[in-house]
Amino acid sequence: MNQNFPGLNTPIYNTMKTLGHITLAVYCLLSDWATERPIPENHLARISSYRTALGTLADELDTRTAVEQGILHKPTQIYAKSMAFLDTVLARGGVSHDELRVFSRDVCIEIGPVLMAAAQDQLRACHERVQHIRQNILSPEQWREICVLVLGPYMAREGELFLQYFARILDTPAQADRRLVYFEGDDLQSAFDRLDTTMLDAVASDAIFGDRERLHRDVLADATTRFLDELLRGNSTAA
Repeated sequence: MNQNFPGLNTPIYNTMKTLGHITLAVYCLLSDWATERPIPENHLARISSYRTALGTLADELDTRTAVEQGILHKPTQIYAKSMAFLDTVLARGGVSHDELRVFSRDVCIEIGPVLMAAAQDQLRACHERVQHIRQNILSPEQWREICVLVLGPYMAREGELFLQYFARILDTPAQADRRLVYFEGDDLQSAFDRLDTTMLDAVASDAIFGDRERLHRDVLADATTRFLDELLRGNSTAA
């Protein structure tokens, strides 16, 4: 059966993830201009626009409630430090490499707790949803055969939250497995096409090789490994 699982964007998750990305956004805005030269007016306008947009989020990114709820041990200073740093850059019209590095390292200390809070909130919500599906929608047989398709960006694949979660709960590898498929992008139809191909490969691989996982690797993988040992043996000896 197909069960659409569109993701979980809870208020706490969105707040913490946004806070975690502010430092990266500031760094990307300034990294190419962290020199002794003044920042060009057109780029200062971009920085100012980001600073203005960030300024409208003061209430949404206030973490005092998160502290009261035990989500954070203390209010984070990411927002305040970022705003102050951008104000300094805009007032001077420039920033040095050392200033940007000091700011980034200083705020880095604050990032860990908010990312932990975001992960915990997302995982709790995900687990609650999955447990409901497992207990109320799927039979034990369906659960044993369930396939999960995770959509996300290329750079986030390694260690991605949902990949880790479903690998653990399905007791299956996060890579090259027919039950857990990662698709780079947000094109849902293409993602389902990838899932269909993966499932077909598993059936065909079992029929041809007696191994459901064989076609989840390059069909030339085994031959390549064996021949590379022979091909490079002389080079290794010479080295």
